[in-house]
Amino acid sequence: MNSVSLFTPAPHLANDMAEVLRLYLGGISLLVNEAGGEITLRHDEREENGERIVAATDGVCRHETRERVTGDAVVDKRLRRRQAKLCVYELMKRRFGYAPPWGSLTGIRPTRLLYAGLESGLSLEDAAAQMQATFDVSDEKMAVLREIVAVQQEELTPPAPHEADVYIGIPFCVSRCAYCSFLSGEVGNGSLLAPYVAALKREIAHALQLLEDTGLSLRAFYMGGGTPTSLPAGLLREVLTAAAPLMRACREITVEAGRPDTIDREKLQALMDWGVTRISVNPQTMHDQTLATIGRRHTCAQTESAYRLARSMGFDHINMDLIAGLPGENLGMFAQTLDWVRALDPESVTVHTLSIKRSSLLHLWEAQLPDGDMVADMVRLGARAAHDMGMRPYYLYRQKYMAGNQENVGYARRGHACLYNVDMMEETGSVLALGAGAASKRIFPQKGVIRRAYNVSDICQYIHRVDEMAQRKRELFTL
Repeated sequence: MNSVSLFTPAPHLANDMAEVLRLYLGGISLLVNEAGGEITLRHDEREENGERIVAATDGVCRHETRERVTGDAVVDKRLRRRQAKLCVYELMKRRFGYAPPWGSLTGIRPTRLLYAGLESGLSLEDAAAQMQATFDVSDEKMAVLREIVAVQQEELTPPAPHEADVYIGIPFCVSRCAYCSFLSGEVGNGSLLAPYVAALKREIAHALQLLEDTGLSLRAFYMGGGTPTSLPAGLLREVLTAAAPLMRACREITVEAGRPDTIDREKLQALMDWGVTRISVNPQTMHDQTLATIGRRHTCAQTESAYRLARSMGFDHINMDLIAGLPGENLGMFAQTLDWVRALDPESVTVHTLSIKRSSLLHLWEAQLPDGDMVADMVRLGARAAHDMGMRPYYLYRQKYMAGNQENVGYARRGHACLYNVDMMEETGSVLALGAGAASKRIFPQKGVIRRAYNVSDICQYIHRVDEMAQRKRELFTL
């Protein structure tokens, strides 16, 4: 791990600058205003004639940016952070001689920057040019962003201020994937399943009363996790029955039936009976050895069987998730997975880039992974395959520690873009979120403010404190 000494008059900006350093150095040990690092950076700033001048040097090169001080505290805070990050980025770019594909960007939602340009009155092309010039984003990535925004504007109606999405979390899986950092517990002996469902049904009842009291309208429903279909069919039906009034009020109903080894006819029939319009059957890869390595505990044959069963029962929107950069895989293996998915012919595909979080087993194992250039080629291959299947990209997000500094992209055929995914990624819609670890969100578009209410993550705590969680949401949505 590299160590960096960062001398700065603004220690609160150190984490922002560290995010840029990680683009080039990976994990770092950051020494703020302390000597001893393998690399020493100095950051300074001053105001002069109405401008904020921010500079950084590594002792060899120096980079400086200037921004007009607006007098708006929120805007100036954002610009100050941006200036500090851009200065460090330019130094690292010179030092190492290359630019990452996303340039200096470290955020989750790069499309928001493109929308900011549109909201200021620029055309899509001019907004893209401005964004690229500011953040040094590659031509390839800007082309993806432009296409995504064009698809969203063409196909999707943004949520109205009185609308919200509903999320229900089922935090259980039959086994834990090695790359997973999400809240989920293994089903184990199943002792927590029934108490959890009972608590969740109580929270759903609170949510229905909240909707009646506030007049909030619903737009999209999403049940995720974990793996919702890790519940036995009877408990799954209990949740669906309780949530039926929420689902009926939505124009889109998604359930993540993500693990093929949890899918059977009885559970699919329950989803069909309650009007689920979109499901995910997620292989991640077609290669059984990789599946075993990452702890999926199912086979390619099981994925195909589950997919064909769902199709035979009448599900006409099936999504499949794939991961580029899995341990032991190469470009040829990823191409084989794409060919296999193409033959199955789903309506949408999400191509994820492996992200090694500190809480995942892959991080602990220090697994040997494909290099960044190969992962970039996998992502390109995924985009090409999706386009060949008649799909277009409709949402994108990024995570920290992604292989090759890449991204996750959802592709869909016309008319099959997932409203919930777009609302979440663009942060345009409020969310009423139920279940352990769920995060409710209320958008105040006129104020440009987002407020959140979090449910406790621990499953046992959630079971015993569910009424408190419901009250948190009531306070959020009656502000």
